[in-house]
Amino acid sequence: MKLLKQVSSTLICAILLSGCGGGGSSNNAPSGSTSNSGGNNSSSGNSSAGDWLTFNPAQVDITVYEGESLPVNVVGTATKTFAKTFNVAVIDNVGVITPYTNISAITQMQYRVTLNSNPGLKPGVYNSNIQVRLCEDDPKVCNTPFPGSPWSLPYKITVKPKVITTPRITISPQSIDLNSTQGDILPIRISAKLGQDLPESFNIGIIDKNNLTNSSSNIGFQYKPNQEYSANFLLKPNLQPGSYSGQFEVRLCVDDPNYCNQPLAGSPWLVPYKFTLNSKTAGVTLNINSNPIVLDFTFYEGETKQFSISAESPSASNTAINLGIYDSGRNSTLKSINKVSNTKTIANLETSPALKAGIYTSTLEVRTCADDPIDCKWPFNGSPRQIPLKITVLSNTNLTPLKTLPLVGNWSTFQGNAAHTNYVPASFYPSNFSRRWSWTPAGGGYLSDISIENGAVFLTKTSATYPSGAYTLTALNETNGQILWQTPMGTLSKVNAPAAGSGKVFATSTGHEDTFFWVFDQTNGTLLNKIAMSSQWSAYLAPTVYGNEVFTESGYYGGMSKYSITEQKIIWNVGLPQYDTWSPAVDANFAYTYLSGSLHAVNKIDGKLAYTIKNPDFSWAGYGGASPVLSEKNMAYVVGNGLQAFDLNKQTRAWNVTGNISGAPAYAKDVVYILNANGTVLEARSAQNGSLLWMASALASDNFSRDYRNMVVSDNLAFISSTNITLAIDIKTRQVVWEHPFGGSLAISDRGVLYIRGTNRIDAINLQ
Repeated sequence: MKLLKQVSSTLICAILLSGCGGGGSSNNAPSGSTSNSGGNNSSSGNSSAGDWLTFNPAQVDITVYEGESLPVNVVGTATKTFAKTFNVAVIDNVGVITPYTNISAITQMQYRVTLNSNPGLKPGVYNSNIQVRLCEDDPKVCNTPFPGSPWSLPYKITVKPKVITTPRITISPQSIDLNSTQGDILPIRISAKLGQDLPESFNIGIIDKNNLTNSSSNIGFQYKPNQEYSANFLLKPNLQPGSYSGQFEVRLCVDDPNYCNQPLAGSPWLVPYKFTLNSKTAGVTLNINSNPIVLDFTFYEGETKQFSISAESPSASNTAINLGIYDSGRNSTLKSINKVSNTKTIANLETSPALKAGIYTSTLEVRTCADDPIDCKWPFNGSPRQIPLKITVLSNTNLTPLKTLPLVGNWSTFQGNAAHTNYVPASFYPSNFSRRWSWTPAGGGYLSDISIENGAVFLTKTSATYPSGAYTLTALNETNGQILWQTPMGTLSKVNAPAAGSGKVFATSTGHEDTFFWVFDQTNGTLLNKIAMSSQWSAYLAPTVYGNEVFTESGYYGGMSKYSITEQKIIWNVGLPQYDTWSPAVDANFAYTYLSGSLHAVNKIDGKLAYTIKNPDFSWAGYGGASPVLSEKNMAYVVGNGLQAFDLNKQTRAWNVTGNISGAPAYAKDVVYILNANGTVLEARSAQNGSLLWMASALASDNFSRDYRNMVVSDNLAFISSTNITLAIDIKTRQVVWEHPFGGSLAISDRGVLYIRGTNRIDAINLQ
């Protein structure tokens, strides 16, 4: 005996309770039985014994396919209630109905129950009855039935074999094989035309089992013969190039097609697919460039060099360029990657700071890919590219023996000498260049320009509160960069760069009551003299030493003073226009300065203003003066509103050159050198008439334009520097023949050492 279990029993119980109009409780009874207590309402009507409970349809007649479970709706209507406890059972003697039902109320006296055919039935016709028992005792025995019990619900279930299910649905296309390009929109349409032999209602869904597409394709509807259902799909946009295979499932289901626990016979129908997605990188060649173009670097231990490599597509593309760079020797590291656009990506790299002195060669493998460069399954055309890298790491210290150069004097003041020529009469060859030493003050601090004499380098250093702070005059050993001595000068508003001469060091301090002229012994730093002067908040350049005389800017409202080394006192002061940041240029008879658009010549003996030469094209540009550069032919050259040349014999302006000139000029052998075009071009001009002799672009190996402001000229080379790099330009070939990765003011000693003074570091470079 088959029992229709709990849910159907609850249905009958609910029908009877509704008829009673009262409450009660429902309990699970064994073997599919249910017991309950009725209400106290009176019964209705006096009909025949079983007429108070009817079923519609009176007979169940359905046709299904083998393996299929279809729902059958039966409506039960009650017209009578009882005040007795009852038990109910629904019995299926054949087993054609599953125990899974669904109940819903239509009215208080009427309910719909959905029965489901057994999917395990074999093909054939099944005729029998479903028996409904209502009993006071156990419904399995039912010795005390309620009036009219049991009721019989006849059924006929016809089960067809699976082999005839094909005509139920027609699918187009039956398979899919598509070839496309990454990022393209690829629509896919699947149609399902429904046949005649289908139940009254069901749900249809088209499901991508492999989840490679996007679509909302599920729908539930009442069956209509010959209806066609279509669903559109698009490939997911994040798919990488490659070959993909899978299948769509066309599902006909009693329940939700996403789960399809009750499929119709034949479901699902399969539509196999294959997608070939080609990379957009195929056939696309990128422009690969490095900056600098040649990766050949020379620097010192502990330093690094930065460079970049870019990959750029010649045309617009929706495929981003993924860039990977791998150094075969691990001599450099990738610091960052910047995707400038969909057509350009830049990688920034840096040489390893751990490299010791030596020569390192390696190969950079540049991978350009549509996917992750680590895998690079989809490379751009020509990837990977190979770029050679060469690194020469120099030793930090090269303490070779020093020897004095003939004809080269001490670097005693601003631009080297009393004429401020910035010229050293010697030839130097880059093959001999090496860093001798580098010095950074312990605890930091700001460094002044330097002067050099007798194998010692002199400078002032202040604390981090520059310009006001604790100042120290420092002497370094030119041989090894060690401190020879340090003399504290106290806390002052400002101490300016020192000058050296006659075995002494001369310095000025400025700032109202902090204004003094200082004299120290070169050998031990002993303070020999300190003379009060007057100034406001001016900044001076180094004093100028000429024989036994020292000339300096001075004066509360501007001027110049002369100090006698022999007499150890200031001999005279003269008032001049109030401009600062200059150093007197001195010859045998006069001390010169350029202020307020005029060259001023001061008599060395009595300090009187001898004459002035006006610049007719003067245009005021601030309260900074200029230091003239003197030639042996009684000419003076000044940068101010361009380059001005003054004839000291005729006391007239001889010629001028317009331009945006950075820094001060240099003079050597009847040639004036200037850094024009905002310091980006080195120009050599005739000292006689200013005509252009030649010019050279002041570019380092990275081709980056910089503002070069400092210059020293030798017989064969012009050294120029910016804040972060120093170059040597061959005067004959006009080519950059050497560069050093540090910049600042420049000086060359009589022992052939180039000094580069930065804000808080000095590099000493062997030139011989």
